[in-house]
Amino acid sequence: MTLHLSQITLGLNSTDARRDLSDPYDMHRTLCRAFIQEEDIPAPFLWRLEEAKPGTPPIVLVQSAVIPAWEHLPSGYLLHQAMRSWEPEAVIKAGQQIRFRVLANPTVNRVPEPRPGQPAPTGPTRANRKRMGLTRDDEQLGWIERKCSQLGLTDVSAVVTSSDRMSCHRKPGHTITVVRAQFDGQARVEDPSALAAGIRSGIGHARMLGLGLCSVAPMRQ
Repeated sequence: MTLHLSQITLGLNSTDARRDLSDPYDMHRTLCRAFIQEEDIPAPFLWRLEEAKPGTPPIVLVQSAVIPAWEHLPSGYLLHQAMRSWEPEAVIKAGQQIRFRVLANPTVNRVPEPRPGQPAPTGPTRANRKRMGLTRDDEQLGWIERKCSQLGLTDVSAVVTSSDRMSCHRKPGHTITVVRAQFDGQARVEDPSALAAGIRSGIGHARMLGLGLCSVAPMRQ
């Protein structure tokens, strides 16, 4: 199945674009307009806000299995858009050396430490587990190494190029905060099918908030 990778440049004169740049949930809601299908249900897509250089307009990468209808976005929202199409299964080969980038939500399910003065949780351990964001570099690197193994990658070398906490407002009075980290690295492809599946589905949680899109490119010999 073909994937379509769009690069859209946002217009900062647009009030909608400026609002969306401050809240990833609003950004996702706006981008959904380009993917509305039957019964007003948007087709699945992944996206990532790229780190912009000072004085340059922001760029968003959007990956989808359907061709987006960017004309459905608010007037002035886009300055420019470009798209290329590819099939991961036809391009990715076993033994290939690749570079990768992913902005993701590194998490682990664990029993949280009790607050001072509170008793430790009792009962089944599984029932007390919560999804928690990983903030230390070593934990984040361990997370991406495990994900790379699931993606059929070996000989992984990765670095955390940025990490912070991101907040958004799904509805008034309800703030969502997640940990995000950008990983840049290189690896060798051992299982092309597993990597292709991961590229299509995305990696980790909070994908609607602009996380999980995995970009890959062959390394030059």
